[in-house]
Amino acid sequence: MTESASQNTPTPSADVAIVMRTKNRLLLLPRALGSVLLQKFTRWHLYLVNDGGDREALEALLATYRPVFGSRLTVIHHAQSQGMEAASNAALAAGTEEFVVVHDDDDSWDPNFLLNTVLFLSDPKNDRYLGVATSCYVIGEIIEEDGSVRETDKHVWTRESGATDYVKMLSSNTFPPICFLFRRSVIEKIGPFNATLPVLGDWDFNIRLMSCGDIGHIATPLANYYHRKTGKNSVYSNSVIGGASSHVLNNILLRNKTLRNLLDKQPEMLGLFMALLPPLHETKETAGRLEYEVSEARYHLKYLEDLIKNNAGRLEYEVSEARYHLKYLEDLIKNNAGRLDRIESRISATDQRIQPQIDQIQMVSRWHWKMLRPLHKVWRVALPFRRVVAYIRGRS
Repeated sequence: MTESASQNTPTPSADVAIVMRTKNRLLLLPRALGSVLLQKFTRWHLYLVNDGGDREALEALLATYRPVFGSRLTVIHHAQSQGMEAASNAALAAGTEEFVVVHDDDDSWDPNFLLNTVLFLSDPKNDRYLGVATSCYVIGEIIEEDGSVRETDKHVWTRESGATDYVKMLSSNTFPPICFLFRRSVIEKIGPFNATLPVLGDWDFNIRLMSCGDIGHIATPLANYYHRKTGKNSVYSNSVIGGASSHVLNNILLRNKTLRNLLDKQPEMLGLFMALLPPLHETKETAGRLEYEVSEARYHLKYLEDLIKNNAGRLEYEVSEARYHLKYLEDLIKNNAGRLDRIESRISATDQRIQPQIDQIQMVSRWHWKMLRPLHKVWRVALPFRRVVAYIRGRS
């Protein structure tokens, strides 16, 4: 069941329909509403779809904002949740604006987003583009137990100036909805969002859109795309993070369905795919192995660089230590050389002082020897008599 709770009618002069889907996310919704109200381009109308959430709580929150929005707000309540894409289609059906953008209830814009994107698509030289996407900031955040929101990280999801590569879009969605403004006229060609898809509805829509025309780029980051790691069933989880397994499964199912539709219309393509895909698969595997080997080589190179750096530091330390000890030895030798010189000088002086005494001692020694020499000779000649005497005395 769908009913509109807004007493406001769409603004006739509005150029942009802003589609916003919500369900019991009152903590983050004020940021999204403020993002819309702060736009420098003011010819917009907001279609807020409450997809099965608490109606009274939402209306209580909106009571503060209604005077500011005035006639530029339409609120649509779904008594039961119909899914994100069905909610988007309900908003599309309520408006007639020339341009459309999906603003998730947890994301936000730079104040210049609508101004720059509308000017881009309104420029006659850009008539070929069915939509335009900007760069954005990807912001990680967590919700604390007290209900406060804390930013954890931030980086730029860059888009080069130019246009979206169709081949890359077929591989994966190359931008989030918050970055993308498109012409309403494209819906007449490709139809609305696919309400049967629980997730990836924006990717499916973008693929179908690109079958009819191109998407231009604005390189300036003019949007903020928020990621939160919460419980799987948390109402505040980002669909890409919280529903990762669902995204993987539905990605495969969407590809399979698209391929079946193609083969139903052109069965001869099966032979072409069977001829082309195995070599592509082998090339992908080879590229994967090469990427792994390159990664390994980089790891080992980094290891060697760190090893060299660490060893260089160690060698530098050891050289510094050796230089210190060498300097210590040089100083020690220098000091000892001076001391040895002083000792040698003292010895020389001592020699000079005692040399006369030494000479005198030597002279006395020679004189004693001359005096004792005859006695020594007599003592040696008397040896046999001394032995006889010793024998007689019993000392033989």
